[in-house]
Amino acid sequence: MVLPMKPKKDRLTRSNVRDVVVLCSFASSLVYGTGLTTAIIGFCLLCIGCFLHIVAKGVLIRNVVLCNKGIYGIVRHPYYLANYLIDSAFCVLSGNLYLVAAYPFLFFWAYGPTLRKEESFLASKYPDTFENDNFTIPQVFPDRASLTAWNGLFEGFSVRRITLKERARITRFWACGFAVMLLHALELDQLQYLFHPTRNNYDAFTFMVLAAALLFVSIIFVLVDRSHHAEREDVCE
Repeated sequence: MVLPMKPKKDRLTRSNVRDVVVLCSFASSLVYGTGLTTAIIGFCLLCIGCFLHIVAKGVLIRNVVLCNKGIYGIVRHPYYLANYLIDSAFCVLSGNLYLVAAYPFLFFWAYGPTLRKEESFLASKYPDTFENDNFTIPQVFPDRASLTAWNGLFEGFSVRRITLKERARITRFWACGFAVMLLHALELDQLQYLFHPTRNNYDAFTFMVLAAALLFVSIIFVLVDRSHHAEREDVCE
């Protein structure tokens, strides 16, 4: 009797690729140095990514209509574009150019199956509309034609859709960014320590305070969100 083979599970998925990137960024920051220009580029990417993250969440109406207005008129999956920029920011802040170059491959490896599943579902639920969008709106990265719709970026946006869970996520992103910079400021790299033996400033302390404060705020958001959910369940009962 031949038993059916179980489908292999992907080790790198959308749910864990950021964990891999963050861990690699932390490890890289102990080996590679970073400069002011690199830090500015990294935090600019993080800022843009978080902005798109919020806008995408504020426009999305899940499983009710096919979102193709506002930011969804520029790319079909702006949430994943935001994730790409945020993860890329961590890679840049790490100072590891090899990690920066490798991340696009990690992104499509992790997000490829999810994109196929989601688009297959949307094509079956909204066949006519999705087929038209598929030809006119880019999938993840905008092109020159789609960027002409930037002035309608906030169409359909509502602050009420920005949940406490989403706010916690954003603060965690920034906490991770400052944590990477904290590791750089600690100068654990021995060569860097030798070249700067008399360095004495508050960089490490500042990054530590910012990372800890943002992480604390994200935890508060999560706890308040859970409290609200518990209250709703009690009301429903």
